[in-house]
Amino acid sequence: MSVVVPTRDQASRLGVTLRAFAGQDHPPDAWELIVVDDGSRDGTAGVLASAAPGLPLRAVRTPPLGRAAARNRGVRESSGELIIFCDGDRAPVPGFVRAHAEAHLDGARRVVVGDIKEVYVSDFDSRAESLGGLLTAPGGGLERTARTPAFVKRVCGVYDATGATRSPVRWLSFLSGNVSLRRRLFDEAGGFDEEFTEWGLEHLELGYRLVGLGAEFRHCAAARNHHFAHRRPAGFYRESLEASARVFARRHPEIPAGLLLDLTLRGLTVTEFERKAAEAGRAEWARS
Repeated sequence: MSVVVPTRDQASRLGVTLRAFAGQDHPPDAWELIVVDDGSRDGTAGVLASAAPGLPLRAVRTPPLGRAAARNRGVRESSGELIIFCDGDRAPVPGFVRAHAEAHLDGARRVVVGDIKEVYVSDFDSRAESLGGLLTAPGGGLERTARTPAFVKRVCGVYDATGATRSPVRWLSFLSGNVSLRRRLFDEAGGFDEEFTEWGLEHLELGYRLVGLGAEFRHCAAARNHHFAHRRPAGFYRESLEASARVFARRHPEIPAGLLLDLTLRGLTVTEFERKAAEAGRAEWARS
């Protein structure tokens, strides 16, 4: 198995992520961790150099090309038959790697979406050293304050209690901060579209193509990680998503850019998204 982690200019958060991966309960000789430094200008190189000696880590440095290109590079550098994606500002629980591995034991053409929680930490840099222990403290610490993000709740609402779904819009839950699939399926889909250079939607676009290939989607609650929320400059999300929505619509004209923005920025429900896309009368998945 190969865990691919893209990162840029989030050194302190990456440090917590690496410490969490060092605490995985899966044998270190059964998986590898590929961290792709996407043109960081902070202390990321030092964080990577000081990672725990027993961590099966390989670091790759690239120019700042964006998350899609960074993830693709990580896959190219990897050797695993199973690819697990995590972001550099997320701390996985100790059973994270094992849970993803077990969800693929039958070799199915499957996408496994892990459980995502969000944690708000004030003055993150000064508290970074203590965060790993707080996250794994049973019944307390930061775990007690972790919440499922609103967008994750909406898009993962397509799964039933067993983690199964047949929703035609299951691709909306392809959240690359915590998702896994077999390498041959990733390669068949062609990986992430590197025309997406701004933040957002490159993961949903790959999910859309995977649904077109007939991939099964499942949700795995045990494969959980914690995202450390952080501020962005004013207008960042709107501007980035508008740019990414235009790329998505050029690739797939049957999905209007405005509909994607309604979903990501304006709180459109998944049910309404599916209905409005179907009303357009052009989407193959809407008729399946």
